[in-house]
Parts: sequence; C-alpha cells; structure tokens
Amino acid sequence: MRQRHSVKQERAERREQKRQRKAHKQAEKEVREKDKVDKLESTHMEYVPSLSVLFRFLALIRVVGALLSPIQDCDEVYNYWEPLHFLQFGQGKQTWEYAPQFALRSYAYLQLHSMAIKLLHFVFGFRAKGQVFYALRVVLSLVSALCEAFLVRMVARHVDRRIANCTALALFGMAGLFHAAPALLPSSFAMCLGTLGVAATMMPPTRDLRRHMWQRVVPATVAFAVAVLVGWPYAGIMAVPFVLEEVLVPGPGNSGRWKWRLQRLAVLAGVGGVSALLIVSGLVAVDSWYYGRTIFAAWNQVAYNILGRHGGASTLYGAEPWYFYLKNGLLNGNIVMVLALLALPVWMAYYMALRITARSAKGSVAGLRAAERLIDSHWLLLFRIAPFYVVLGAFSLQPHKEERFLSIVYPHMCFCAAAALSLASPLKTWAREMLIRTRSQTGQTESNKLRSFAWANIVLLGVAACIGMLRMTALVKYYAAPVRAFMELPATSNTTQTNELLPLGPSVKMFISSSHKSLNERADERVVCMGEAWYWYPSSYWLPEGYRLQFVQQTNATQGQLPGDFIPVYKSGSVKASTSVERTDFNGLNEWEKSHVGELSTCDYLVDIEYPERNSNSKQVDRRKWKQVGECQAVLDTENSAILARILYVPHSIAQMMAWTGGRRQKWGQMCVFQQHKFESVQFE
Repeated sequence: MRQRHSVKQERAERREQKRQRKAHKQAEKEVREKDKVDKLESTHMEYVPSLSVLFRFLALIRVVGALLSPIQDCDEVYNYWEPLHFLQFGQGKQTWEYAPQFALRSYAYLQLHSMAIKLLHFVFGFRAKGQVFYALRVVLSLVSALCEAFLVRMVARHVDRRIANCTALALFGMAGLFHAAPALLPSSFAMCLGTLGVAATMMPPTRDLRRHMWQRVVPATVAFAVAVLVGWPYAGIMAVPFVLEEVLVPGPGNSGRWKWRLQRLAVLAGVGGVSALLIVSGLVAVDSWYYGRTIFAAWNQVAYNILGRHGGASTLYGAEPWYFYLKNGLLNGNIVMVLALLALPVWMAYYMALRITARSAKGSVAGLRAAERLIDSHWLLLFRIAPFYVVLGAFSLQPHKEERFLSIVYPHMCFCAAAALSLASPLKTWAREMLIRTRSQTGQTESNKLRSFAWANIVLLGVAACIGMLRMTALVKYYAAPVRAFMELPATSNTTQTNELLPLGPSVKMFISSSHKSLNERADERVVCMGEAWYWYPSSYWLPEGYRLQFVQQTNATQGQLPGDFIPVYKSGSVKASTSVERTDFNGLNEWEKSHVGELSTCDYLVDIEYPERNSNSKQVDRRKWKQVGECQAVLDTENSAILARILYVPHSIAQMMAWTGGRRQKWGQMCVFQQHKFESVQFE
C-alpha cells in the first residue's frame, strides 16, 4: 500500500510540474506576443516632432488667436489692460482692487508685461497703442505655445509617444486656448507656468537624489511657485498631486519607509522655501513702492475672497451651479473635455485588467514581473492625470465661478484626453486579445489592426479640432465688434495719431509718430461714453490720443460698482502719487458708486449697442441729437438666437435652414459710435 501510495504521489507531482512548465511557457509566450504588439504600436507612432517643430505648429494657431480673438472677460480689460495703459500713458480706468486700502492686485505682475513692451519698443520701435496691444498679445501667445510644446516633449520622453502626439493634436484644436493664451490674465499666466510645472513632473522619481532634485523637483517647484505667487494664488492646487507623489511614490531602489521620504521632503521644502522667499521679496518691494506701504497683494486677495477681510466674499460677484465648469469645458473643449473626463474611469478599468493579468501570471516569474512593472508605471500615470480632476473638483465646489478659472488646466485637459485614448481599456484590451487569438483566422496582421486604432484616434481628434475651429470662428465673427467700432473714432485736431492697426513689413518704424507726448503733458480731451454696454469696452488702447472713457447711467445699468479713474499723471505729478493715494470712492462690497458715472450731456461721443429684437428692454439713441459716426458693427443677439447658432459658427445658408425648420435663426444687434450735435442735455427716447 505504501509503495502504491508513493507511486501515485510521484505521478501527481510530475503532473503538477508538467502543468507548471506548460503554464510558464504559455505566460512567456503571452509576454513575447505582448512585447511584439507593443513594439509594433510604438514603431507605428514612433515619430514625435521636435520642440522647434511643435512650437511652430502651435504658434500658428496661437498667433491667429492673438490677432483675431476678442477679449472674453471685462475683468481682463479693467483689472489689467487699463492699469497697464495707465503705467504707460498716464491715464486709465481704476478698479477698487487697486485702491491702496484694499491692494488686491499686484503692480509687479503688470511690470513684467511693461518690461516686455519696452523691449518690443526697443527692437521694433512700437509706440502706437494699437501696436502695443497686439504685440503684447502675440508675445503672450508665443510663450503659451512654447510651454505647450515643452509639455508634449516631456510626455513623449517620460510617458508615451502616442499620448504625446495625441496631446499635440488636441492642443491645436482647443478653442479655450484660442482666447486664453493671448489673455492678459493671471489665470493665463498661471496656465503657462503650471504647464511647465506639470511637464517637469512627467519625469518619474529616480534613485539618484541629485538628479531627482535638479531635473524634477527644482523646475516643477519653481514653476508652481511663480504661477501661484506672481500669477494666481489659487493655481497652487495644481501642485497637490506632485507633492503627494513626492511623499508616497518611491523611486527604483529606494529602501526603507522614511529615509527617502524625509530626503524628498527636505529637498521640496528647501527649494520651495528659497523660491518663495525670493519671489515674495521682489513682489513686496515693487508693490510697496506703488502702494506707498508694505503690501503683499497675493495674500490680500486670498484674505478678501476666502477669509472675508473688508467684509468681502467672492459670492458678491455672482454664484453658479456646480456643473458650470462641465458646461464651460464642453463649450471650450467639446470632445476633448469628454475624453478628459473619461481618463480616470479608463485608468481604473485598465488597472483592473492589469491586476487580473498579474493574477493569471503567478505561475510565471517573468510574466509576473512584467505585470508588476506595468502596474507600477500605471500608478505613476494616475498622478499625471490627477491635476485636472483636482482643479475641476475643487473649483466646482466653490459658489463663485468664472470661465477663466478653468483655463489653468486647458493644456492638461488635452493630456488627459490623450491618455484616455491611449489606454482605451474596454476596447483596446479586448482588441489585443482578439488580435492574438484570431490573427490566423482573420488574416489581418497586428500592424494593420494597430494602424486602424491609430487612425481612429486621429479621426476623433480631427473632429474635435473641426468643432473647435467652428467655435473660434464664432468668437471672431459674432463678438469682435467692439474693436472695430472704436476704430471709427476720429483723431483729435492736435494729433494725427489714430488707433489704426499695425502695418506689416519694413515700414513699421515709418508708421510711428515722431511726436510722442510725455505723461506729464495734457491734451484737450474728448469724452467717449458707454452705458449698458460698458462691459464691451476693448480697453483704452483703442482710444485715440486725446480721448477719455466715461460711464453714463442708463435704464438697465448695473447696480454694482463700476470702475473709477486713476488720477491722471498730469494732475498728480507722478505715477506713484496716483497709485498710492487712498480714496473714498471705492468699496469692497460691490456697491453702487455714483461718482463713477457722469451725465450724458458731457459726452462728445457715445458707443452703444442697439438690439432690434429687444425693443422693450433696449433704449434707442435719439437720432435728432446724435449723429452716427462711421459704420455700425454687427454683434450677435445671444438672447434671441438659437444656442447652436451662437456658440458655433453657422454659415448664413445653414442658419436660414434652421429658421425654416422652426428653430430660431441668428438675431443681430449693432454697435455704433454716435457724436453729439450740440453740448446740451440729452436723454434716451
């Protein structure tokens, strides 16, 4: 019996060994097949453009946006273009945030752009205000294109070449970046620096602490610090996944539980502390000089909006539902936004697939190691896509929401969309398995299958780009009337310098007027007034020399606080004297200030929008007392136009077809410039 039992046991052991050898061979075969498929995929999309090619590719659409896209937010005009105009030309509109008793805005931020303008003037001779306006927007767009190109290259180097190529395609057709890149907004500045920071974090943690510090921690920390302190304080939330990765994810060969963590924390704290000290010192020095007392504007902004200093709160300026950014993302990103939202679910599905693969490969050492390597790299990808979700979630929880806030993650949204396409877990995992099992039956090679996947991604992103182009065209066609309307203003009698557009070619310097008035010289002013359409003002860069903007109250005027005026330099004697004086006509509660509004009888010109479809709400200008100057500019009536016809460019023939089928076709208003016949009291009919 013992001998028979021993023989059975030996046979069972041999069968088990044979089964293990078979499983081992099968696992190794699967690994070889997978490596072969991965190699075919990588060689198919192996080429990634160089940094120079990517920059020129993205700069093309960014410069077009700088020259054609209208300003989307009146805050950009009154909080940044107007103060910058004051620093250059000695007059401009002033918001309450620049009052010394509040000091929520930083003059150091404006000085960075003022230095860029001075450099442009030194190189090209720019001096006319229209030239300055467009030249600065072009520079901002080129900086954004360079940051985006750097992100793509870092993704190609440290993450995946396919994701890099898809990211570049998504960036090119992104409608949100069309108007966010050239914007003179701290959120756009933070977008560029945040993109550089995110690009640096694409490099995985390494065992070499010195290499890890100089190639990953230092550039990422400095970029995030500049984005937060110089640009927009709330952009710091983008850095949360980077900090967590530094603390939680060990590098190859890191042993122990605390040693490498303490080393990284020390490096992170040291680099962050030194960066913050240097940046804050410069900011405080500049802002304190302008405001006349020690000021840290970024802290004042956080204290007002979050801590409620001066009785303030961000909700004073409006509240939106939690899904506001989802709608806004779909408007500016269309399919790219949808794919970016799918990145996390796709990541989770792919992670489960990897876990199942690792469990089935336990009988094979090589297969198990390969699966573990994939799981480790997949965890790193989670930290790469996390900034988009962290920003979207945190901002959606805040009651006060604005379109420009989400722009800090527009480039990262494109990366997340590309990551979702690259993983495509439910489809691609199944397709790979079917490719291996049915290759001989279908007669289709791996290369053809993979080529079809790649083309499917390109087609999908191409459709997204086409929709984005329609959105870009709509912005230019439907909402660019203000600049064209203000170009109708004639030059004053004592100057021939108007607000003409920048000419092209070598005649730039010949166009510049040789007589440029200093800040202390006063010219005879003409008053241009705006009423209900005050938020359409394109900035004082579009006022010819000798003009000044004034608000007038009309029937449906806002009850909030309108901007006032900087004390002109010819009255105060210096820029600092105007910026450091405390005034009583500003408040931090968004309450109406009567002194910021003038009488219509004092206006020389009036810029107004008339909507024929809003007869009950829109007052018409009395043509007996006002005469039209130049041509009126068409502006879309958003209240009376179909939603599709106002968010995307719709050719006239298609718009008419929409009307025939019962939909509301496009309705238009007119923005016109009027000149007063006589300097007497006039009013609206």
